[in-house]
Amino acid sequence: MPFIEWTPEFSVGQKVLDADHRKLIDILNQIYDAWQEHSSTLELGRLFDELMDYTDNHFTREESKLSAHDYDDLTRHHAAHERLRELVMAFRSRHLAGQQADKLTEEMAKFLKSWLLDHILEEDMKYRKLFTGS
Repeated sequence: MPFIEWTPEFSVGQKVLDADHRKLIDILNQIYDAWQEHSSTLELGRLFDELMDYTDNHFTREESKLSAHDYDDLTRHHAAHERLRELVMAFRSRHLAGQQADKLTEEMAKFLKSWLLDHILEEDMKYRKLFTGS
């Protein structure tokens, strides 16, 4: 069973952004699986890097689409994205420093699961009407 499973309630009504959210969930599932399988620090680092790269690309796409629709809460939404970037970079730095890799990976995976689901279901749903009209 996956660590996080996509469900229709996660849909923000915009195909590209929904695909991005699915991909982010997939990468988090890969990180969790790698942790469960006691994968190497190198493999976990590669997955963290993939997550960071994809997250940056997603945030850029999402903010661009919101800007194009004159989303009135874009500044606050962007600030939430920036806070996550900072937290993930801190996790990555601790991981690179070799600080309890197993515990750190579990902590990060659980934190990111909570953050992503809360962000999609609370923050991202606020802009859903821009794309669905309802």
